[in-house]
Amino acid sequence: MASFKSRVLKPVWYYIKVFAWLILFFLGFAVLSSLVPDKPVRSNIEYSLTFMENQPSYPHMIIEGMNHRPDYAMDGLMTNIIYTIDNHDVIKSALLGRGRIDYTSPYVSQWKWVKYNTLNNKQNPNFFYARYWHGNSYFFRLFYAFTNYNEIKWIIFMITSLLMAFFAIKLGRELGALKALLLLSGLFFMNVYVMQFSMQLSPVLIISVVMSLVLIRWMHRGKNPAVLFFISGALATYFDLLTAPLLTLGIPMLLWVSMCGHENNLKTELWHGFKQLVGFSLLWIVAYSGAWAMKMIITIPFSELDIVSDVTNQFLRRAGSENITRMDAIMRNFNLIPLVFVNILLLVPVLLSPFFFNKQGIAKFVLFLAVAFLPYIWFYGAADHSYGHYWYTYRIQAITISGVLLAVYSLVDWHRVKLQWRRLFRKKPEMSF
Repeated sequence: MASFKSRVLKPVWYYIKVFAWLILFFLGFAVLSSLVPDKPVRSNIEYSLTFMENQPSYPHMIIEGMNHRPDYAMDGLMTNIIYTIDNHDVIKSALLGRGRIDYTSPYVSQWKWVKYNTLNNKQNPNFFYARYWHGNSYFFRLFYAFTNYNEIKWIIFMITSLLMAFFAIKLGRELGALKALLLLSGLFFMNVYVMQFSMQLSPVLIISVVMSLVLIRWMHRGKNPAVLFFISGALATYFDLLTAPLLTLGIPMLLWVSMCGHENNLKTELWHGFKQLVGFSLLWIVAYSGAWAMKMIITIPFSELDIVSDVTNQFLRRAGSENITRMDAIMRNFNLIPLVFVNILLLVPVLLSPFFFNKQGIAKFVLFLAVAFLPYIWFYGAADHSYGHYWYTYRIQAITISGVLLAVYSLVDWHRVKLQWRRLFRKKPEMSF
């Protein structure tokens, strides 16, 4: 009995406490953000309209193509919610995701509705997005307190650029330059620069990098990193439910596989690795879905709509595949991968592996591929959403690209390649006569 308590009940109770603290943090952060004075926030949003009111939802910027377009629609929706937050109605502001929308006119853009909101801010809110936590809205409300949308985009870019630069340096020191580049390559192939200018997309990038940095520290200290994946799942729900949340699971998992040492026995290494990856995934899923369910439970007493019905209908719709097949959703996202460039990178290890085969890399090859497959499980399960919003859901395939590259490169003994390179190009002594 004592053994059962120590092995099962104690860890369960630990995660319940962690979950409770996370929910309290989520509520507390939303409430504190809602208490930020309304006047400067609304003033900066109104100023932002001078250059955003007539912008299209998905403009073509530097590079043509839907996968390169910024998502001004979602940032506009978030701004509408931020503008509607009311210091005199904090609890509902922190829970209901309210806004004002002109249902009598045809849709033009979310920023047009922000304009409508500013002109009708004495009316009761008529739009409710209560099924999400909207942590990103409460986070960026703090920025709107002192600046406008244009400057916020620059601040996001600066923060994420510095964070990724530090992450790259840290990875280089821990894994070596090659593995560091391969792990980061997926993000760049999936156009991470667009995420760096987006209020909607940047939080998952920040969470993924920060959790990975903490993971490195914990692994050096010999601490069990499982709780980090649990926290990461809850944070993904709070800040970003459906745009690219899987990055917060996949990027740290690839890092974990990269940092794990080799076992003497291949079967032992594979079994230990799979067991850990499944455990990390289950913890992430429990926290991700649990935090979403908790949002619904907390909101019910304050909601001005049937939130249970709303969540149920949306879940069935997003997870469904009406008028499409689940394979359609997978292929629509897969087709945005720049396969030519990825295949060029794969040519190097494919050509070298027969001559410099690394037997010790077999386990990591399998584990990396297992992580790389995760986005397609997501696309299959959330087919309708992945098909309809492919221009941002495709980014979780950064996990796939980095995972496949890391897997194939693991089959090459790079130390032997380096030695052979030195032998071939060693400077020969000059002959004397």
